[in-house]
Amino acid sequence: MTVQDQTQHEPRLGIDVIGFGVGEFAYLLNVFEGPARDRSVSVFHAEEMVDDVTLSTAGASSLLARDLATVDDNGELGVKGVAAAVATALGQATRWTQISLLTAETMDNVAFVEGPDVAIMLQPRLLGTWFVFAKDPSLSSAEATRRIVQQHISEHPGGSAYFVFKTLDSEQHLLVRREDDTWTTGVPDFDKDEVAETAGLDDASLLAAIEDARGAA
Repeated sequence: MTVQDQTQHEPRLGIDVIGFGVGEFAYLLNVFEGPARDRSVSVFHAEEMVDDVTLSTAGASSLLARDLATVDDNGELGVKGVAAAVATALGQATRWTQISLLTAETMDNVAFVEGPDVAIMLQPRLLGTWFVFAKDPSLSSAEATRRIVQQHISEHPGGSAYFVFKTLDSEQHLLVRREDDTWTTGVPDFDKDEVAETAGLDDASLLAAIEDARGAA
């Protein structure tokens, strides 16, 4: 399995939202090997999916049909364009952020995966599909994360967000909610079953809290 840099006819991440079916996603998780790929598999709870040869084969066929993969003269299949960017992010990531957007009745999820020269956000949808879009390159990763919770709260007053920031070696949790005109953050201590809250934060202080929780990759 190879990655080929052929993007001239491909939709561009950040401009178009691209959807991938469950088989395609399984195949993209299998393009690379190593600890980063294994961490991605764990984050997406895809252990059974990536071991399903039939599913991955169907995904490869679908990518070929969509012109997101090609076969070289040696018969090697390689993904290209947007698919190559997604495979690179999943297989060579240095940071994973799991975002739960909560209301009293619902929960939506966003995964933010950051790899070398590519940072993508993924949202699960029906039948195991994933919608993928790129982080705005003009924003820092912490700022992009803050904007997700700000948009969620603006659309769902009284909602909250729960972040799990992961690297290969670390994991940090952060709860965020809006109270009147300020933000409250909470850092859980699972050993003590307690949450250390910090209230009265403005937007800049919320950004600083996110940056601190993200830590160093």
